[in-house]
Amino acid sequence: MSAGNRSALVILDSRREAERRSADHTVFAALDHFGVAWQVLDGGDYMGARPGYVTPRALYVIAHDGAAQWLAPEVAREIADAVANGAGLVSFDRNARQWPAPLRELLPADLGDTRAGTLSFCDAAFITAGHEEGEELELGEEIEVLTLPHDERWRTLLSDADGRPVIASARAGQGRVVFFGTGERLYAEGVVGHMRGIDGLMWRSLVWAAAKPFPMRCVPPYVTARMDDCNGAHSAFGYVDVMNRFGISPNLGLFIDEMGPTDWAAAARLCDSGGADFSMHAFRDDFYMAHPNYKPWAVLPDKPDLSRGGTETLFEGLSMDHLTGLGLPPETVRRNFRRMDEAFAEHGITHSRVLNAHFGEVGWRAVPLFLERGVDLPCNNSALGQLYSNQPVWRPRPYGIRGRSGRHGLIIDRCPQHPGMTFVSMTVSHVGTTHMSMDILSGRVPFLGESDEPKLDDAARAAIDNITLGLDALGFGVLMTHEERINAISPDDWDYVVETIVQGLNGRDCEFAGREHVGVTCKRLLDSALVRANLTEQGLICELAGDTDGPSPLTIWENEGDACTRRVIDVEPIDGFAQVRV
Repeated sequence: MSAGNRSALVILDSRREAERRSADHTVFAALDHFGVAWQVLDGGDYMGARPGYVTPRALYVIAHDGAAQWLAPEVAREIADAVANGAGLVSFDRNARQWPAPLRELLPADLGDTRAGTLSFCDAAFITAGHEEGEELELGEEIEVLTLPHDERWRTLLSDADGRPVIASARAGQGRVVFFGTGERLYAEGVVGHMRGIDGLMWRSLVWAAAKPFPMRCVPPYVTARMDDCNGAHSAFGYVDVMNRFGISPNLGLFIDEMGPTDWAAAARLCDSGGADFSMHAFRDDFYMAHPNYKPWAVLPDKPDLSRGGTETLFEGLSMDHLTGLGLPPETVRRNFRRMDEAFAEHGITHSRVLNAHFGEVGWRAVPLFLERGVDLPCNNSALGQLYSNQPVWRPRPYGIRGRSGRHGLIIDRCPQHPGMTFVSMTVSHVGTTHMSMDILSGRVPFLGESDEPKLDDAARAAIDNITLGLDALGFGVLMTHEERINAISPDDWDYVVETIVQGLNGRDCEFAGREHVGVTCKRLLDSALVRANLTEQGLICELAGDTDGPSPLTIWENEGDACTRRVIDVEPIDGFAQVRV
């Protein structure tokens, strides 16, 4: 059965093994992450194209080099006619000259060949949103590209160093076409790859080209926050209030033994109001107290002096030995959970579903105890049961992108060793030389001599860049720092940073949100899928499969001139299967 007239049909050829393997990581992983209802038409499948299967569709995607040349002329004509009548076509096939004639006629006659190591963004358009005209995209290696002639029917999105169109869009009858002369290789890790600022080129191309309305089960453009190493700072979590003014509700990873009565009272207020959600981080880690350059902006009078003026600092975690990586003894872990429970209960704090562990270090004995408490969403950029250092090699969804620092970027995937835990993490560690690239204040405030003075504009710029990267990837944006760095600047300085970030995001498609809400939403999207989308006289009917524990978003795209606009509706909890009429 066809996935409906508002689904995508992806053309591939499994006989071209190398090309298909590459597209598995560059195109197919992306389609799953974007939440498109899609099926394939495979040249390697002897059963071929069935009547009523190829059309009608909202969108056709040619997934890799050589993917379309096997199509029978009558099937190619069927697709070309569908595009002329309003469907979309997005091609990642650099073998376009070998397409069957009906498809080949959708492109200019004169295609060129060259090699490119740098591309430049051209016209400002929906597809290139977030990039400036003239902005250069440096490739990790030169690749072969097809160039299009300058043609008034085609809009150049990216060009090569000589100004020749490489990625371009056009209207074809009532339909729309986007041609990637780079092929899908643009999204190979060694060239540029996913999660490095150009994912929007792909998903916006799909959205722009597709017949509307076009539904997707993607993450809404959330912007949220996370703070680590929290004990209230000099303001008893007063720094959270400025984020709350804009609708940002952070997750705060608590050092619970370092908090005084004023801190706990403020935490209870934020918990009750929804101003923040709280995770056990560790009992304490006050190493900085012994550093001669530690100069907090102020100190609350009722902060406990656990270190005796910096003479007895200690790392005390919940479930793992920070030096050896061994899990703590069973009775120690149970006792530590009792300590955590009693502290949270005494002060009226509910533990978030988000697990924000210090250094991301969670012993395996702790996992069932967290799950008993409803804590199932680790947010750290690290594997469970493992020291933060020397992270294991794995390919978490959506892309498995691992940077040179050994860290991943966006992760929305189940824990490989325990299906009860679902990683929901967004960092930029994969694009930096260190995991601290995610911390917007690192190196920019006078904490332990990292900077002589606060560099507030630099911090805000770093946050905007980090957030923009997450939004571009159809993930989510995160404002992240460690609280001890907030503790080194004044409340006015922090207010300036947050307000500058919000102003810098003005005009972007984003929605400020709570960190737990974001995590829960991502899990519900992971646990379900849009499997059919069909426009009828009664409206758009979407079929979803999966199992969700609450409402989850369905994004509907519409055309607005040459741009596209989204609206998001909530889908009721899904118990196996659901049909939604929009």
